[in-house]
Amino acid sequence: MSLNEFSLIKQFFTRQAQQSSVIKSVGDDCAILSVPNNQQLVLSMDTLVAGRHFPDSATPYQIATRAFCTSVSDLAAMGATPLWFTLGLTLPSSDEQWLSQFSEGLFAAAKPFNMDLVGGDTTRGPLTITVQAHGVVEQNCALQRDTAQVGDRIFVSGYLGDGAAALALLQHKITASDELSGYLVPRFYSPMPQIALGQAIAPFTHAAIDISDGLLADAQHIADASQVSLVVDVDRLPIHPSLHDAMQKGMLGYERDAILSWALTGGDDYQLLFTVCESQLPAVNALIEDKLIHATDIGRVVAANTDEQYTVQCAMNGTPYSPSSQYRGYQHFTA
Repeated sequence: MSLNEFSLIKQFFTRQAQQSSVIKSVGDDCAILSVPNNQQLVLSMDTLVAGRHFPDSATPYQIATRAFCTSVSDLAAMGATPLWFTLGLTLPSSDEQWLSQFSEGLFAAAKPFNMDLVGGDTTRGPLTITVQAHGVVEQNCALQRDTAQVGDRIFVSGYLGDGAAALALLQHKITASDELSGYLVPRFYSPMPQIALGQAIAPFTHAAIDISDGLLADAQHIADASQVSLVVDVDRLPIHPSLHDAMQKGMLGYERDAILSWALTGGDDYQLLFTVCESQLPAVNALIEDKLIHATDIGRVVAANTDEQYTVQCAMNGTPYSPSSQYRGYQHFTA
């Protein structure tokens, strides 16, 4: 017998709350939550659609971890502390085995952040998952996109190009060794939200954004919001050594310059792009040198030109560089 909506929620998505801020959780018309004193609530919502945001071959566990991690990444970009999340789940059917694996992946992804599922909705239809992530920041301390300043240096966390390379692998556009596959596939299905890094850089950072649609596309969001231009030094982009070596040796069965297009425009990396003023560079560099964060200086913020065109420019070894791909990042309804 198929589960109805309420038995489905009770069996697979009801858990004991971990946060003392949860007054009322799953099982009532609304959740009741207590925002800590002197904190502001930040929230973000992302929707994943089968066949567009994850391959049809993805397992329920993988779908759950991807849905959770990509949503919580937005909290990292604000320097927030994650607390709670809600789930909107549209299912073709109430398959108990599918639901068991999905809920296992969902709560496994949430556990490192002590985040509580506090509500949501289920309905029948084409497979679609929506996660709304909630967190808090100290009053007036949230990182934002519109605060970059001329003279700032541009940093990016982690490695770039992993998400796009992983998707190419999953779509059978490239081949990879078992070792490289073992690195790439988790980068697509469970990209670690950079929560700790966002909190560590918050006191020293002007503007920040997470890289979901591609480095150039998301850098353009900072440029537009802050009314500045950005210059990205392509030769400084951080590429994972295993991916770089495989590409250079022609082991992926793909164009050798594809790695730069993946890093610049591929998206799905969920790293943080952030700007730092000159006076705060020693503090950020100390975090990097002490291995408290993994980040790379990749460029600078400059003044927009006289006609107020806010641009993201690329340079290679100090000279202008035009990416081989004309694709500037993922956009719904135009991609």
